[in-house]
Amino acid sequence: MKSLKRLLPYIRPHLSLILASALLAIPLSAIRLGPAPVVRYLLDHILVQKDMNKLILFPFALIGLYLVNFVVRFAHYFLLRIVIIRVNQKLKNHIFHHLMGLSADYFSSHSTGTLISRTSSDPQYIDSGLSCINVIIREPITLLFLLGYALYLNWRLTVITFLIIPALAWVFSITSKRLKNYLSKITLVNARIISALQESYSGIRIIKTFRLEKYVYKRFRTETENFSELLIKTSLIEEAAHPLVELLSAVALAPVIYFGGLQVMSGKMTPGDLFAFFTVFAMMMNPVRMLNDVNIKLSQAAAACDRIFELFDWKSNLHQPSNPLRANQVKSGLSVENISFYYPDAPQRSVIKNVSFEIPRGHAVALVGPSGAGKSSLVSLLPRIFDVTSGAIKIDDQDIRNLNLDDLRRMIAVVSQDIFLFNDTIEENIRCGRLSASHHEILDAARKAHALEFIQALPDGFKTNIGDRGQKLSGGERQRLSIARAFLRQAPILILDEATSSLDSQSERAVQSALDELMRDRTTLMIAHRLSTIRNADLILVLRDGEVVERGTHADLIALNGVYAKFHELPISVT
Repeated sequence: MKSLKRLLPYIRPHLSLILASALLAIPLSAIRLGPAPVVRYLLDHILVQKDMNKLILFPFALIGLYLVNFVVRFAHYFLLRIVIIRVNQKLKNHIFHHLMGLSADYFSSHSTGTLISRTSSDPQYIDSGLSCINVIIREPITLLFLLGYALYLNWRLTVITFLIIPALAWVFSITSKRLKNYLSKITLVNARIISALQESYSGIRIIKTFRLEKYVYKRFRTETENFSELLIKTSLIEEAAHPLVELLSAVALAPVIYFGGLQVMSGKMTPGDLFAFFTVFAMMMNPVRMLNDVNIKLSQAAAACDRIFELFDWKSNLHQPSNPLRANQVKSGLSVENISFYYPDAPQRSVIKNVSFEIPRGHAVALVGPSGAGKSSLVSLLPRIFDVTSGAIKIDDQDIRNLNLDDLRRMIAVVSQDIFLFNDTIEENIRCGRLSASHHEILDAARKAHALEFIQALPDGFKTNIGDRGQKLSGGERQRLSIARAFLRQAPILILDEATSSLDSQSERAVQSALDELMRDRTTLMIAHRLSTIRNADLILVLRDGEVVERGTHADLIALNGVYAKFHELPISVT
C-alpha cells in the first residue's frame, strides 16, 4: 500500500526497537510451535508407554516452556507498543503544527469536525496498522515453523491443506478493497458528527433560547443513522470474512481427517502423529485468521494515511518572501492603496473594492457601515489573515507582504467583539498577549484595562479558571481581559473590531475608558456600530458593499447629511 510508505519518516527513528521486536518473533514462533510436538510426545512416549517418570517431569517442562514464552512475548509486544505510542504522538503534533501554519481560508472551507477527526481519529487507525508490524513478521515465521513440522509429520496431508490458499487469497483481496471504501466514508461521516457535537455544545445558549433542540437533534440523528448504516456494511464484511476463512479451513480439514485416518489404520502414522498434525493444522489457522485481521487493519490505516497526507499536501496561501524585511515599530504610519479583495473560496464575490486611505502614526481611522459592508474583512487584511487580491497595504512605505510575518503580527494588537478565551486561568489568558510576560507585567496590564478590581474579588484571583471561552465571566469582564492582553502586547498598531458592542452602559463606560487609554499613542483602525466610540477618530470611512462612499471627520460627515448622518440618527448610534 503506497500510502503507508509515507509513514516511513515517522517510523525510521524507531527502527532499532522494531528490529529487536522482529528478532524476538523467531524464538516466539518456535515456542508457539511447542503444543504440536508436546501432544505427539505425550501420546506416543508417555501415555502409550505408560512412563510414570516422564509424566511427573512433563508438567514442569510445560511450565518452563510457557515461562520463557512470557518473557519473550512481553518484550516482543512491548517494544512495538513504544514505537506505536511515539509515532502517534509525533504524527498528531505534526498534524496540529501543520494546520496551525495554514492560512485561514482552509478553516473556512473545511468543517471543524473534519479537522478534529484528522487530528484525533485518523492517527488511531494508523496505530492499529502499525500494530500489524509484529503480526506481519511473526505470523509468517510461525506459519513456516508449523508448515515445516507438518511436512515432517506427513507431506501428503500437508499438500492437501494447500488447496485452500487460492480461496483465502480471494477472500483477502475482496474484503480489503471493499473495507477501504467503506472506512473512508465512515471517517467523513464521523467528522460531520463531531462538527454537529461541537456546534451544539458551543452554541447551547442560542439553542436553548430559540428552542432549537429538535433541529440539532434531527441533524445529529441523521448523521448517526448514516454512520450506523456504514458500520453495518463494514461489520457484514468483517464478520463474514472470519467464518468464511474457518469454512475454507474445514473444507481442507475434511479430507485430512479421512486420509489421515486411513494412514493410522494402515500403520503408516501413529495416533500421536495424526493428533500432532491436527494440532499443527488448527494452529496454522490462527496465523491465517490474524493475517486476515491485518488485511482489515491495513485497509483502515491506508485510508487514514490518505486523509492525513492529503492534509499535509495543503499549502498556505500566504506566500512568504525569500528575504523578508524586519520591523518592530511604525515610524510614519499605514497606507492602504487601492486594495480589492475576495475570499479564495468565493472569487465571484468581491468583498472590498478599490479602497484607499492613510493612517498617520498615532492617529485613528474608523470604519462605519452596515453589516456585510466589508469592515471586518478589511481589518483582517492588516495582520495578513488573508492577503489582498490587488493593491497593497504598507507600513512606512513597505508592503506588508515583504515583511517577516511574525514581526508584522507582533506589531498588532486586536480587541474584538468576538473574544476568544482559553479554558485556563485569568493569568494565562492575559499572558497570551505576550507569552514572555512576568506576573508583574500581567498585573499592570489588568490594572490599565480596569480589570484588576473584579479579578482580585474572585476567590482564586488571577488563578481563577474561567471555563470554556470564558463563560464564567460576564461580557464586560471578558472584554477587559481582551484589552489587558492588548496592553500586555505593547504593539504600536491597534485594531478595534466593535469592541464595545453587546455591552450594557456600565460595562461600556469601563471598557471605553480602558480603550481610550489603550489607543493613546497607537496607530488605530477601528470598527464600531456605536458611534459614540468613534466621534474622536481622525478620519471616518463609511463603507457600503465593499466601497468607501463617504470619508471625513465626524463633524464633516454630519454636515454632509449623507449616509453617515442617517446612520448616526439610528437609536443604536446615540449615546
